[in-house]
Amino acid sequence: MSDQANIGTSLVGVDLCGCNLNGAYLNGANMLSAKLENAKLVGVNFTGANLCKANMFKADLSNANLNNTNLYEADLSEANLRGASLVGSNLGDIVMKGATYDKSTRWPLGFDPEGYGAKLDR
Repeated sequence: MSDQANIGTSLVGVDLCGCNLNGAYLNGANMLSAKLENAKLVGVNFTGANLCKANMFKADLSNANLNNTNLYEADLSEANLRGASLVGSNLGDIVMKGATYDKSTRWPLGFDPEGYGAKLDR
C-alpha cells in the first residue's frame, strides 16, 4: 500500500479507542467526531485531516504530524503531544486539560497551550 493510500478517507464517527495506529498515514481523512481515546497515534500523519469534535482523551500523539488539521472542539485532555506539530491547525475551542507537550512541540503562531490547560514537560 502506498503512503498516500488514505488521503481523503471518510472515517466519520469511527470508534478506534485503544487502537494502535502508530505510523499510520491519515492525511486528509475526514474523522469528524472520531473516538480515539487511549489510542496509540505515535508519528501518525494527520496533515490536513478533519478531526473536528474528535475525542482523543489520553491519546499518545507524540511526534504526530497534525499540520493544517481541523481540531475545532476536539478533546485532547491528558494527551501526549511531545514532539507533535500542529502548525497551521484550527484549534478553536479545543480542550487540552492535562495534555503534555515539550519544547519540540510546534504550535500555530500565537497559540498559548497553557491557556488551554496543557502543561510543558520540563
